[in-house]
Amino acid sequence: MSLAARIDRRRIWWLFSIAWIVLIVVGLVEGPRYDYRAYMKQWARILAGGNPWLDDPGNVYGVGHQIMAWLFLVHPLAPKLLYILSSFGTFLVMFDAQRRDIAVGLATFALLFATPFFVILTPMYGVEDTLVTFLTLFAIDLRIRQGRVVAPALLLAAAVLTKVYPLALLPFIATDRGVINFRFAGVFAAAMCLGLLASVAVWGPAALGIVPFALVRDAKMLSIFWFLSQSALSPIAHSSLARVFIVWNSAVVAAVMALLYALHFFGKMRALPGTVVAVLGLLAFYKVGNPQYFLCSASLLVYFLTVDRDRGTLADRRLLGAAGAYLLVLNLFQVWYQVSGGSVRFPEVRAFVGLPAFMTGIALIWLIVGRELRESPRSGMPIAVLDGRFGV
Repeated sequence: MSLAARIDRRRIWWLFSIAWIVLIVVGLVEGPRYDYRAYMKQWARILAGGNPWLDDPGNVYGVGHQIMAWLFLVHPLAPKLLYILSSFGTFLVMFDAQRRDIAVGLATFALLFATPFFVILTPMYGVEDTLVTFLTLFAIDLRIRQGRVVAPALLLAAAVLTKVYPLALLPFIATDRGVINFRFAGVFAAAMCLGLLASVAVWGPAALGIVPFALVRDAKMLSIFWFLSQSALSPIAHSSLARVFIVWNSAVVAAVMALLYALHFFGKMRALPGTVVAVLGLLAFYKVGNPQYFLCSASLLVYFLTVDRDRGTLADRRLLGAAGAYLLVLNLFQVWYQVSGGSVRFPEVRAFVGLPAFMTGIALIWLIVGRELRESPRSGMPIAVLDGRFGV
């Protein structure tokens, strides 16, 4: 008899609750770590009456992040507690979408709360991306699975107003089998405008500077462009060509996302796999490869595999293998980063990790797009052509 069969629903909630209490205690005992220390300095400036962007030109966070200053006023670790609770919310959204299947839920729970990548970034480091991931995933679930419009648009706007990168997912979430939901896009745009206007009213036009700054940042760790520019294994390391890729990364990302959306729209892909492909593509080609950004792609990947299992995702060995490799890369990197104390002492290792992250991400994109287009004969492309093109 399987473990899931021996555990009834009441016991499973006890198991979840105990694990969550442990993670909360770990998070509070660990205190401020990693980027959370920078968060605290920014919130302190805001509470002192400063402008979060003029006083800190390196601030790439939106108004949603600045609002956390008032929660920080309650207690220095109150925002961190919110971020940890957000990871619990991400699981609950998944569990409900999985129709509360105990076996699938236990596997998902283990991935989110017992693997180094999630444990280190969430309770130990307390990164804000857990909140962004929860808001984004909840918006996707409400829009795609439940067919709602206003609530998911507001949630996605809240995520984008906190950190910009979920904005790239908007056209994919709004488009299902070639049909665009303009009402969803309109509500999102209205919420974004209101949020930006409020930011400008309080802090002036400096609040709009986060997007230009995000475009001029240098490459980092889990980015293929960091590998190309820094690794001794790269044929163009330290060359002007490698630098061009970094300087013009916004154009590269825009071209990649446009190509992926063309596949999504003209291939009449469903919104869920198209959105997962979009986040994988975004992080595969964006030059700033901070590991916390990958919380969003990893969570959406787990959501897709488990919620879409009626279409055979969990029976597809190649897809599961690619997903396992992607998650393994993230976990090994996070363990190494933690053990090495920030990886500054091993620049070559730090420069290499972008390559396996890129390769596994591209493999997932290839497999997911291939599966989806093969099942979508209405795309206007012959099935034989799709089979040959995507190797399915």
